[in-house]
Amino acid sequence: MVRTIDWLYNQSMGRPSVRQQRRAQILQAFAQVLAEHGYAGATIAAVAQAAGVAPGLVHHHFAGKADLLESLLADLIDRFRRRTRTIEATTDPLTAYAAAALQLDATADVVAARCWVGVLAEAVRDPALFAQVRRLVDSEIEVICRRSSHRFSSQDAGAVLAFVIGALVLGAFAPRKTAGFAAPALHKLIAALAAAASTVGMARM
Repeated sequence: MVRTIDWLYNQSMGRPSVRQQRRAQILQAFAQVLAEHGYAGATIAAVAQAAGVAPGLVHHHFAGKADLLESLLADLIDRFRRRTRTIEATTDPLTAYAAAALQLDATADVVAARCWVGVLAEAVRDPALFAQVRRLVDSEIEVICRRSSHRFSSQDAGAVLAFVIGALVLGAFAPRKTAGFAAPALHKLIAALAAAASTVGMARM
């Protein structure tokens, strides 16, 4: 079994309500089942069993598997945003983004990495989820450009995002292959892109 994660981490500040706690419990169970058995194996019955609740209670809080997957994607994004804000307090915005995206060391969240892969795989088959992921990709490219103080072109930002996604996929299947190398390698890529952007900028002056 892969290491579990605390889905209550994503709840708003203050004591979560009973409803929030129950939804978080079910969502954590869904993430665990998805990470271990894939989307096809993440049936409502399997999620209910993992959460220790009746299947009817899962349906009470979520419309179905698609709703669970969309909620999971929202929580994965929220977790990433929270990590970024925490790290950003001690470093520049782009370095914080890279560090938050690739915390793939000995304490890496393998469940979250596998969930990202599960979301991306299902998006290929689900048009609505595909559109949601596509909007996320476009948004992240804009975020990276903005965090680089617009030194990076959209192509540069796309290269950074492609590295992040590739490292997450590798981390999902072979976490030891990414431990200790993914984040430093991304920092090198960002430094190289920044140097190239500076050279181009000076040439245009």
